[in-house]
Amino acid sequence: MLRIDIHQAGAARQTVMAKPGKPFLYLLFEAGIGRGRDLCAGTGLCGKCRIRFLDDAPAPCADDQVRLSAEELAAGWRLGCKHLVLQSCDIEVPAFDPRTLAGARGEGLAVDIGTTRIKWSLCSRVGHSPEFAMVNPQMGVGSEVMSRLRYALSSDAARDHLRQSVITVLKDLVRQSGAVSLAVCGNSTMIATLLDAPLGGLAYAPYSLPWRGGETVCIDVALPEAYIPPLLGPFIGADISAGLAYISTLEPQYPFLLADLGTNGEFVLALDAEHFFACSVPMGPAIEGVGLCCGAMAGVGVLSRVNLGPKGLQWSGAPLSGISGTGYASLLALLRRLDVLDEAGHFQVVTMPLARKIAQQIRDHRLGHIFDLEPGVFVAERDVEEFLKAKAGVNVALRSLVRRAGLLEGDVLRIYLAGALGEHADPSDLITLGFLPEAWREKIHVVGNTALAGTLLALEREEIRDWLADLPRRVVVESLVEKENFGAAFMQAMRFVWV
Repeated sequence: MLRIDIHQAGAARQTVMAKPGKPFLYLLFEAGIGRGRDLCAGTGLCGKCRIRFLDDAPAPCADDQVRLSAEELAAGWRLGCKHLVLQSCDIEVPAFDPRTLAGARGEGLAVDIGTTRIKWSLCSRVGHSPEFAMVNPQMGVGSEVMSRLRYALSSDAARDHLRQSVITVLKDLVRQSGAVSLAVCGNSTMIATLLDAPLGGLAYAPYSLPWRGGETVCIDVALPEAYIPPLLGPFIGADISAGLAYISTLEPQYPFLLADLGTNGEFVLALDAEHFFACSVPMGPAIEGVGLCCGAMAGVGVLSRVNLGPKGLQWSGAPLSGISGTGYASLLALLRRLDVLDEAGHFQVVTMPLARKIAQQIRDHRLGHIFDLEPGVFVAERDVEEFLKAKAGVNVALRSLVRRAGLLEGDVLRIYLAGALGEHADPSDLITLGFLPEAWREKIHVVGNTALAGTLLALEREEIRDWLADLPRRVVVESLVEKENFGAAFMQAMRFVWV
C-alpha cells in the first residue's frame, strides 16, 4: 500500500492508503474530498479534478498540457482523472466549499436522484415545499452513468462507496425534514446502485434490468421504507414513469410526447392512454454545463442567457465565472442564427456587419478555436462538439420514436419538455440547434421537473401508484443504440439542423 498525504486549504492534512494503480480521481472520492464537484467523466475537459504534486510530479500527459497552463504544469499541477497512484506522495487539492443541504420540514419526502443533481421536495397537510437541489456526490467518479458503473464494478468496496454517498444524503434529508414517508425516483442505474442490485445488465450488452420497481422497499434501516415507481427499461427509469404519471393528471391530448432532456435523454410517445413507445439515448452532462471547459452549474456569475443588442452580445451578471447548460444553448443558437457558427459546429467569419463584429471574438487557443466572452470564460469548439453529440442523440431518438409509432412529426399534438435542458432552455433555441423540428414550435409545453412532481403525487395518492403499477404493460421500449443503423443515423444528425 502507498501513502498519500492530502493537503487542502482550511482543512487538516489527511492521510490515505492506496493500492498502486488507483486513479487519483477515485482516491479523492473515497476520501470524501470534493464530493459534489460537477466533474466531467474523466475526459480531461473540465479541469476541476486538478491536484498539485508537492514534490516529484509525474510527467504531464497530453491532456494536462491542453487544459493546464505552462505555469501550472511547472508548479506541479496535474489532472487527477489522468494520473494513477504509482508511489507515495504529497498532493494539494484546491479548496472546495460544498453546498449545504437546504430544505424545509414535512411529513413526506420525494427525491429525484439524477445523474448530475439530487432534487427533492416535501409534502405536508398544508401543501408542498419548493424544489431543492444539490450536486449528486457520485459526480466525484464521473458525470454519466457508464463511468459510475465502471467504478462500481471495479470492487465491492467501490460499489458500497457509491451507494453510501447517496444514502448519506437521504439520511440527512430525512433527519432535517422530519419526514416519515419517502418516495424515490431516478434512472435505472441510480436506482440499482441505491438498492445494491446487480449492475452487470446495465453495464454490458445485452442490457437488462436487475429490478423492475413499482414497490415499497427498505433502502436502509435508518430510512423510512421508500416507494419507487416502475423502471421501464435498462435506460428508462423510475423518473420517466413518474413523469408520465404527472402528465396523466394534466388531461393530455393524444398523441403526445414527453421529452426528458437530462444527462440521459428519455423519451415517451403516447398514442393514446393504452399505447406508449419509449426510448433513451445518452446525452452526456454537457447539456447541464458539466464537463466543458468553462461549464458550470447555474448560479451567481454563471451565464444562462445571451441576447443580441445593437453593439453585440449582451448578458447580465458580470464578471462571469462560467457557463450553464442553458447558457451554452442560448449562445450557440444565437451564433448559429448569425452564421458565426456553422452547421458542423465550427466558428467562422461572416460578412454581415454586426455578425462580423461578433466574430472578432473568435480566437486561437491551445484548445483550438474558441469564442471569447470575458477573460477566462470562453466556448471552445470541442465544447460545441459535446453539445452537438447531445443534439444528434435527441434528433435520432425523436425521429425514430415518431416513425415507430407510425406517425409524422406534424401528427404529434403536444410536446412536453422536462429535464435539466428541457425545463430551462428556450424552446426556440432548441429548434434553432436542431434538437426539435420546426413543426413542433407551437406545440411545446415546458412542464418543469415532471419526475419529482410525479414522485410527490405517488407519495400522496394511492390511485397514482395504481396507475403506475399498470403502466409497464402499456409501454413498448425501443433499444436504439443496439440497432445496426444507429451509428450512421447519429453521424448524419451531427449537424445543427433537424434531420
